[in-house]
Amino acid sequence: MKNHLLKFIRLSTLVSIPASLFTITLNFPATAASFGACASSLIDSGITGEQAATACADALEPKELSACVEKIKNNTAIAGEEALQACYRVRRPAELASCVTSINDQVGGEGKLMALNNCRSSLLPKRYADCVTGLTGSIPNLSGAKAMESCISAETFPPVLFPGQSN
Repeated sequence: MKNHLLKFIRLSTLVSIPASLFTITLNFPATAASFGACASSLIDSGITGEQAATACADALEPKELSACVEKIKNNTAIAGEEALQACYRVRRPAELASCVTSINDQVGGEGKLMALNNCRSSLLPKRYADCVTGLTGSIPNLSGAKAMESCISAETFPPVLFPGQSN
C-alpha cells in the first residue's frame, strides 16, 4: 500500500509541475515591449513620463491600460489624465473604454465625466452602456444625464414601482 501511495504522489507531482508552469505563463504575458508600448502610448495621450512609468509598471496588462486611455482620449472630450485614473482603477479596461465611447457617441459630450465615473463604477460596463444608449434612443426628451442616473441605480428597487421593497 505504501509503494502505491508513493507512486501516486510522484506521478501527481510530475503532472502538476507542467500545469503550474503553464498557469504561471498565462497569468503574466506582459513583456518588455508591452511595457514600452504602454508608456509611449500614455505619453502620446498627454500623460507625464513619471505617471506613465508608474501606471505601466503597476498594470497587469499594460497594453490594455494604454489602449483604454487612448480610446477614451481619442473618441471623447475627456483628458488623458482623467481617462488614466479611470482605466487604472478597473479590472476590465477594454470594457470601460467601450462603455465610455458608446455613451459619448449616443449622448454627446453631455455628462462626459458622469459617463466615465458611472462606467468605472458599474459592475457590468457593457450592460450599463446598452442601458443608457437604449433609453436615450427610445425615450423622447430623456437627457443623457437622466438615463445615466437611471441605469446606474437600476440595482435598487424604486419605491414607486415596488412599494414593499426597501433600498
